[in-house]
Amino acid sequence: MDILSWTKESVKKDNSLNSWFTERIYEWVPLCDEAISDLMQGTPFLVVTDRQRDWFNYYIINNINSIQNNRPFVPVYSLMNFIPYSHKTDKIEHLDMIEDMLDITFKENYRYWYIGKEDSNIYRLVQRKEKSFIWLFDKESGGDTFFLKSYTENLDHQLMSLFKLFNQTITVSMFGDIEI
Repeated sequence: MDILSWTKESVKKDNSLNSWFTERIYEWVPLCDEAISDLMQGTPFLVVTDRQRDWFNYYIINNINSIQNNRPFVPVYSLMNFIPYSHKTDKIEHLDMIEDMLDITFKENYRYWYIGKEDSNIYRLVQRKEKSFIWLFDKESGGDTFFLKSYTENLDHQLMSLFKLFNQTITVSMFGDIEI
């Protein structure tokens, strides 16, 4: 089964997604497909969030490689675990130092997974990377970005539902149930 068909079927079964996500599937699938393809090839992902979504960073890191997933682990890490002060970075020189350290550590082969608004300081670092997996709030920018509205009443619920869908997509692609 292809990823688009699988995603459509999954969304039909999940009421938490069905109400708002159905019309967004065609935006989501190419981004998800590319991200999972890179993960399956071993490309590390660094989760980065703006300050308001620190809780979500923690949630992702604690659930994406949970034993309860019953699958091999994937290379997803939190930038805040590497550099705890990364949110406080407001100087270009600090961003340069972070980028240099990450380029050396990952041999320039990594992607950011950013969730947040574009006005955070750390987003400037994310923008430097050619390929990223971005869930951006309040501004449509195309490319590797999935747009969300921060003023949506059920935003936290939407984020959790998107993560659940992404995590399930990793699992089914890992076991060959869908083609990536």
